[in-house]
Amino acid sequence: MAILAALALLGGCAGVMSPPPPPPAPPVALAASVAPGAVDVAPAEPLVVSAAGGRLSSVTVTPAGGAALAGTLDPSGTRWTSATLAYGTEYRVQAAGVDERGAPGTPLEQTFRTVAPEQTLEIASIRPTDGQTVGVAMPISINFDAPVTDRAAVERQVTVTTSVPTEGSFRWMSDEQLNWRPKDYWRPGTQVTVDAQLFGIDSGEGRYGAENTTFSFTVGRDQRARGDVNAHTLVLYQDGQELRTLPASYGRAQYPTQYGIHVAFEKHEIKRMRSDSWGGPAEGTPGFYDEELPLAVRISNNGEFVHVNAATTRQQGRSNVSHGCANLSPANGRFFYDWIQMGDPVEIVGSSRPLTTADGDISDWTIPWDQYRQGSALVGGV
Repeated sequence: MAILAALALLGGCAGVMSPPPPPPAPPVALAASVAPGAVDVAPAEPLVVSAAGGRLSSVTVTPAGGAALAGTLDPSGTRWTSATLAYGTEYRVQAAGVDERGAPGTPLEQTFRTVAPEQTLEIASIRPTDGQTVGVAMPISINFDAPVTDRAAVERQVTVTTSVPTEGSFRWMSDEQLNWRPKDYWRPGTQVTVDAQLFGIDSGEGRYGAENTTFSFTVGRDQRARGDVNAHTLVLYQDGQELRTLPASYGRAQYPTQYGIHVAFEKHEIKRMRSDSWGGPAEGTPGFYDEELPLAVRISNNGEFVHVNAATTRQQGRSNVSHGCANLSPANGRFFYDWIQMGDPVEIVGSSRPLTTADGDISDWTIPWDQYRQGSALVGGV
């Protein structure tokens, strides 16, 4: 009986025991993505204010002498992201938050200052231009107004988005020019968008990106021209089918038209051409010329055009008599001029002299693909 009573007593004690109270919830902790009192902050990234162990109840970021900066609070209420920061500005950050039970925590208050750059980096020109329709060989070119020292930092901020999967690569053609081309020619109809988020980026030696730039273009129909300097022909292809063969005259032996993939990139109804502009015969020497020629399509920056030259019509299809250009008759030149798209490839074959990167403004297709990729600062580390 005594044992039963003891057991009953123990059982009764166990029945009245209660679990220990839960530990108190930690207070909400607030933090900013920029350290308190920081100076020379690059404004490439927005300011982020976050709450751990609770949610934000208010955030105010005020530039000195200005109105509060706009911002966005995420659905969880734990992360606030500012609009774009400005250069050379002091900001005051004030934030409050509450924990999971609604109890307020220690508010956040701090200041920081963004960098005031002495020099900025701007995009001087782009190709293709926004909204342009181009041929299947047109690379993307971004030309800057000053040399880029930190190529990787800049390249990392540029993205190329295509409507169909397209393998491609960046390549620095110089300190001031960043190009991108597909491994193979573009697929017709591809929509391409280039987004250069350069504002606030240190491009090296204290030169910061001036602004963000976005542009888009469309790849048009598949058109290609193939010039055979030995057959004295320029054959036009459209959508994989031969469209027309044009008799042509190319560069004479002393001034051969260079072989390789050229790209059409300028049209001129009338173009003044001087032989000394590309290193040819100087004024006052044999072979010098200074003429205005019609319906000229530039295919490289070393003086090579496809253009009308009525004076060589009898030689077209028979012999090469030019200083390096492809000469066509008035009728054939008009057809070619109206037909060609900027960015169409013009491949020259049969010549003794190659087109190189030193010869033209668009020399991307003269570089083998693996070598081209090595010109990326993020691949080859140039």
